[in-house]
Amino acid sequence: MDDHLIPAMFATSRAFAAERAGAAMARARANHRKYGLAGPRLIGSTHAITEVMFDRQFRGDPIESCSREVVYARVAGLVEAGAPIEMTLPALPFKFSSPLKNRGRRPDLAELNFLLGLYEIALTIELIYRAARPGLPGRLARFTVASDGHRFNRFVNEPDAVIEAYRARLTGWIRRLRLDGYITLVDYRALLREAMPPALQRRKAAIAGRARATYAAALWPVFDPYRFAATMVAAAGVEPDPESANREGRFVSLLRSLVYTIRYEALRTLERLPAARYRSLYRELTGHLFEPYAVLSPAELDAGRAELESGPERAPTVGTREYLRQAMLREAWECAINYLAEIKSDRELADDPIMTCLPHHFRWTIHAKSGQLAVSTPIALGIRVQAWAGTAVFRWARGRRIKLCTLPVLALEGTGATPVRLSGFGGQPFFYIDPDIAFADMAEFLSLVRTSLVRRRTG
Repeated sequence: MDDHLIPAMFATSRAFAAERAGAAMARARANHRKYGLAGPRLIGSTHAITEVMFDRQFRGDPIESCSREVVYARVAGLVEAGAPIEMTLPALPFKFSSPLKNRGRRPDLAELNFLLGLYEIALTIELIYRAARPGLPGRLARFTVASDGHRFNRFVNEPDAVIEAYRARLTGWIRRLRLDGYITLVDYRALLREAMPPALQRRKAAIAGRARATYAAALWPVFDPYRFAATMVAAAGVEPDPESANREGRFVSLLRSLVYTIRYEALRTLERLPAARYRSLYRELTGHLFEPYAVLSPAELDAGRAELESGPERAPTVGTREYLRQAMLREAWECAINYLAEIKSDRELADDPIMTCLPHHFRWTIHAKSGQLAVSTPIALGIRVQAWAGTAVFRWARGRRIKLCTLPVLALEGTGATPVRLSGFGGQPFFYIDPDIAFADMAEFLSLVRTSLVRRRTG
């Protein structure tokens, strides 16, 4: 793959960056009023650099959450000083453990695709910047990615070792691909520990602690595993910090997404089962999570737990299934409370913690927020899936071009996609190939990638 696939992807990325750099000046001129200018002739290279950050091929949200004039003013100061354009975002936490999403815990081609996307943004900016200031040394644009697995891993039962191994492999890929001049990967927890003032760290922890207690006091009393639809309605009604734009509220929306993120302690015994059988049970239980198998007495639930502890080899009874369902629900409920408390501890600070630590960086994000730039994620089957929540797949795009996307492994296997495994990769697929892409052998497939791969996110 290093000899053929990766070089083909890099060549396409470099060409795409050159194309976007070439288009930036025309786009800036078309948007001159957004820079507060009377006419397009007043646009210069610094405006073109700014325009890259608003390019819909790179920016994920169609609604602009930042002011071009504000971003331009910062860019102009850096360009005048000959300083690099520094950018940052939290991302790449860990490969989710859910067997509906992945078949292993190592970063695969999806993560490499994500890194290439950041490289394209930085390279596009650098091409414009260097053309305007050809004598400047070093890299002129780069990303610092705060790998935030350690921020949430204790809530979803992921060991520190899993987070550290994931980040170490990503760092290895960045070096192997010679992206280390453009992308630096740091640990989120270490970044805050080293760069956030101790008093602010204590305040953030205190906010999280108070929020956790407030959420727990409001939300646990309405928890009823047998009437969970009513429970979610009740939770939206008592949530201490509701989100007015979301009818379900922050808590229920987060709960639904966390169901497939948690590594359930309740299922740990079942992990000893053959992989296919465990996946089948996991899919059944998560699909049944909000509906009871049966209404059981406490004694019957205890019997289901005892049956599980006696050994997972036998097919679980209804009692065991209901015990597992309720245990998983409680884990998810607790996890959502902890997540919201952690998020609130950021929201209630005067400044975003990452920007406190990296105050001169432009702040990018996965999900659009006011004052931040949302990075674009390719769409497949009508959904956007982050690299760590799925596996890479090559699919046909418009115009008989090939696009690299990310999808949950359940969707890939359900459509008959072909897994491609590498030696030394632990049996985990490195990527999939959509069944609509016909090829006789890998040589023919790689030839298709070289001639047909496209890096456009939209259009």
